[in-house]
Amino acid sequence: MNLEKKLAEQHIVIPGNPFWDVFKRFGRDEALAMVINVLGTAGMTYGINNFELDENTKNMTLSLVGPVIEKVGFFPAHIKEALEVYKTTPEDKRKELSFYIKKAMKNGSTSLIEDILVHDPVYIGLMYKGLDLLPNAPPWLVATASFIASVFIVAGLEVGVNEARYWNYKRKLKDAGFGIESYLESRFLIKNQEKPEELLGKLAKEFDLNLSQTGFYNDKYLGNNLPEYSGRSVKVRLRDRLIWGENTQVKSAQIVFTRASEIGKNEAGQFRYFPQKKDKIYFILNQNMPNDVDGIENENVRKMLKKVTNSEHNNIYFRRTIARNPQGLLAAVDQVNTQRPFYVLELKARNDANLLKEAMRYVMFEFPVSQTTYGKFDLVM
Repeated sequence: MNLEKKLAEQHIVIPGNPFWDVFKRFGRDEALAMVINVLGTAGMTYGINNFELDENTKNMTLSLVGPVIEKVGFFPAHIKEALEVYKTTPEDKRKELSFYIKKAMKNGSTSLIEDILVHDPVYIGLMYKGLDLLPNAPPWLVATASFIASVFIVAGLEVGVNEARYWNYKRKLKDAGFGIESYLESRFLIKNQEKPEELLGKLAKEFDLNLSQTGFYNDKYLGNNLPEYSGRSVKVRLRDRLIWGENTQVKSAQIVFTRASEIGKNEAGQFRYFPQKKDKIYFILNQNMPNDVDGIENENVRKMLKKVTNSEHNNIYFRRTIARNPQGLLAAVDQVNTQRPFYVLELKARNDANLLKEAMRYVMFEFPVSQTTYGKFDLVM
């Protein structure tokens, strides 16, 4: 899908709430598994009557067949989604069907493992305790409540585990010498008719910003296999930054996690605000700018990045002019080396959502802008 079509259809892309995403996915898989359980048990009940078995053997067989056959139910929905993705992907970008099926089986296996390790034990425990504490309650009602409560617990545990994995990955990078910079960011597309210098000048006057520096950037984005922890998009890049006028060059390897959200959505107002929480994890390269990960001289950093990147890469060149103030607000105008009829304005604030929202409101009120959650990589490629 080209940029014009993406922007025409959807400027803002926000990941779902990680808890509800897991709850809906696992709950759907569990519900389908339950249907297969009931149908399988019913079919076995009909078939087993044709055999001369004692009552204990029949009961044991019927008790086991449901939990066993229901495991098939964790895969059909994922396979259906995989086939839809395969069919709707342009042929020049489409991979082999087996690639999508393997991904579907992996996703289904996640639900299956959670069912075996968490849902079933929790359900059994809640069911047993519920029947013990509420002997007069209908068993089907206790079973339903136990089933739903178990799905909630699975969703909470999966989100907690993902957050713990994310924290642990950042810790490993920090131990290897990476720095971490966290902030809120919003991004706007500005038509070229609005001069960047005039726009920054108005922002500087309104928010007491100092025009600090202009830099020339060369970002090489690398293909990566990092997971999107709880809906965080991730980019890996090698950045070469030259500060104009100071003749200083800063080279770094960066892993950037970004998660878009909406703030102030319960407030009545003319505008909506979609900032992104960004964790930029960087390592300063005190060497000649490498062409790829193999050229990084630090052995630990090179090994860590080689594990998560591949040979795919795209270069982006842009000029950035920055204005900032001591209160933590930063405005950056990025003029990308492309024929697009717009440039990019980024507003950044360090964990001060109100300050960022105030700046966003001013920009949307004063200038002809389009708010977007797409990054420069998406806007150029």
